[in-house]
Order: sequence, then C-alpha cells, then structure tokens
Amino acid sequence: MIRFTIKTTTLLIVWLLFSPLAQAQNSTSSPFSIFGIGEIETRDFGRTVGMGNIGIGYQSENFLNRRNPAGLSAIDTLRFILDVSAAVKFSQFRTKEEQAQSTDFNFKNLAVGVRLSKRWTSSVGLSPYSNVGYNIKTDAPTSSIPINEDIYCSGNGGVNKFYWANAFELFRGFSMGVTSSYLFGNFARNYDMMNGISENNTYSVSQIYFDFGAQYSQWFKRHTNLTVGAVYGYNSKISIQQTSMVADNTGVRKNKRKPDSEAYIPESYGFGFSVLRNKKPAEWILAADYRYQNWSADRSTHKKLAYTDSHSYNIGLQMTPNTHRPEKITLHLMRFQLGACYNQSYLKVEGYQLDDYSVSIGVGIPFFNYQSQVLSYVNVAVIAGESGTGKRGGITERYMLLSVNLSLIERWLAKHQWR
Repeated sequence: MIRFTIKTTTLLIVWLLFSPLAQAQNSTSSPFSIFGIGEIETRDFGRTVGMGNIGIGYQSENFLNRRNPAGLSAIDTLRFILDVSAAVKFSQFRTKEEQAQSTDFNFKNLAVGVRLSKRWTSSVGLSPYSNVGYNIKTDAPTSSIPINEDIYCSGNGGVNKFYWANAFELFRGFSMGVTSSYLFGNFARNYDMMNGISENNTYSVSQIYFDFGAQYSQWFKRHTNLTVGAVYGYNSKISIQQTSMVADNTGVRKNKRKPDSEAYIPESYGFGFSVLRNKKPAEWILAADYRYQNWSADRSTHKKLAYTDSHSYNIGLQMTPNTHRPEKITLHLMRFQLGACYNQSYLKVEGYQLDDYSVSIGVGIPFFNYQSQVLSYVNVAVIAGESGTGKRGGITERYMLLSVNLSLIERWLAKHQWR
C-alpha cells in the first residue's frame, strides 16, 4: 500500500513548481559557449560532486547515479528519493589585453527515483545539457553581414535534457542500465553593428538518444566492497531548426526560416571503480573514473575551431567518521569528501586544445526524518578550477563553484502489518 505523507506531498509540489524554472535558466557567461550548441555540461551536481564527480563505478542505497544508470540498482527497497541540485559559479576571464568577471546561478538537476520491483529500479529527471551565454566583440563577418568591422555578439539560452533511467539486476551483484534522454530547448545568437544593422538567429533543438551502463559489485569478508562499472553511448546527430532576422534602423530587412542544421553527439565510453572499507569505526570510499568521447569524428568546420577527442579523469575520496553509531547522527554520519578532475575538452581553438583542471571539497550533512525513520542529506561542495588554453595564449577562465544538493528520502511503499 502506498503511504503519502505530508513530506512526500511537499516534495512533489516542489518538483512541479521548479521544473518550469529549470528550463528557463541561463547558467554561463563563457565565451566558449559561442560554438556549436553551447557549453556542454560535464558535471551532474549530485552527491559525489565533492569527490571529483565520480560515479561510473560507484553505487549506494540512497544515491541517484546519473553517470551510470546501472548504479540505480543499489537503491534500497521501500524508498522514494528526490534529488534537487543548484550551483553558483564565480568566474574570471583573462586574455593578454583584458579581463572580465561573471557570476552565474542555475538549478542543475531535479530527479526522482524508486525501486519498482526486486530487480528493477527507475529514475526520471531534468537537467541542463548545454548552456549559451556570452557577450564579445569581433571583426569576423556573418553570412548576412559580410562587412569587416566591429560586431558585438551575444548569445543566451540552452538545451535541456529530460531523462528516464532504468537499472536491472540480472543476478546478484551485476546490473545493467539504460538512460533514455530527450534533448530540447532554444537558444539565440545575436550580432549587432555600430551602424544599426543587426542579425538575430534563433535555434530550436529536439532529439532522443540512449546511453548504457553496467556495474558489478562484490563484498569481501563483510567489510570491503569493490564495485566496477562501464558506460557506453553511441554517436548521434542533433537536428536544429534555425530562423534568422536581419534588421536596421528602418525596420526588418529579412526574416526567414533557414535549412535545418545538425550538431553532434559523439560516441563515448568510460570505466570506473570504487573501493569501500567499512570496519570500525570509520567508513572510507576511494573511487576513480575515466571517460572518452570521439569528437574528432565531427567534421563541422569553423574558421578558428576544430573538434578533437575528449578525455576526462576523475578521482575522489570520502570518509564517514562512524557508521556504527547512528544515534549521534550529525557528527558520526557526516560525509567528508575530496576530489580532483582533469578534462581535455573537445574544443581546439586556434590550434590549442582547451583543458580544465579542478579540485573539490565537500561535506554531506545528515538529518533524520522521524516519521519515515530514514536519513536525508544536504550535500555541499566547493570546486576551484581553471580552464582554457593556459599559458599558450587565448582566453583563460579561473572559477570557483559552490554546489548544493538535497537528497530527500521517504519510505514511499509499505505494507500494512496485521496483528
């Protein structure tokens, strides 16, 4: 029998209220978002963001794993989990001539998950896939403004991802998963000249794609657990509808629908592992991920841009002081995290590949739901990093990112006990 508590009802209302807002946010001020469909989101902003954003080879009974759908199979029975994530990013952009600063905020993920049967676990959610947001000056002409003079370029919007992830435990310790994603959204790129001529382009994206995962988890002598995982995504094309309007001081010169264009989702694969050691008093978890994306297969051309293969490396450590004394919840069951990440971007600008270095620290603060007799967590992480072409010239971004994740857990499915 399903038991709807006040807390569950409140959480569902929060979900319904904030879902439309999540679709409308603009969460970047990066000049790198001028390319393609924008700056692609590489972090999932969940429970492990303080551990370097690992997850391919990690699972937990209260964790909605978005890096590997197979990890959902570890979710405990009778539990309904709602994840809400948001982040604020402080950035400083530098070139040889000038520098600029920005602050961006956005909701990063809304998801719910529940075990539907003994071997089937499911989760649905909404998150950003890419973001467009920039204001720069260039002298490069556009297709509708073939004049070499200063042009002010701006962009806004982005692409969202609604996903449905399912995990199936095929036999004890081994599970496979699939994520069905629907990409949708609109973004704009605008060009304004000093003489009053402007070109406004709007783009609309709609595409479905799938990716897959597998995990195997094994306990050794009741105190040590090893989990290994792998993920795979096939290459696909994103169809983009485009309209363009050219105007000047006298009014609209041209307003037309352009032929559809395409963006690229690369073939990708990744591997990861985690080792859990839970022997009195503390629990330790060490985890690492590697992910590869075959962006070089994208033959799109740009005057200053080329696509290249992307590699990312993530490593993280988590310590819980004492999981054997749950009566002192806040102190003993807090989770302390450290992490690092190195990402070689898929973008090569003027011959130089962009890369990103970051380190992170995080803490998970538990609170107890006495009605449901389960723990929920507030997960806070701070990430400091640098991206760009570094000392080789071009644009460098130094940033600090504050992430907040609420992992709210209810006993959602229960049977009456008869005496």
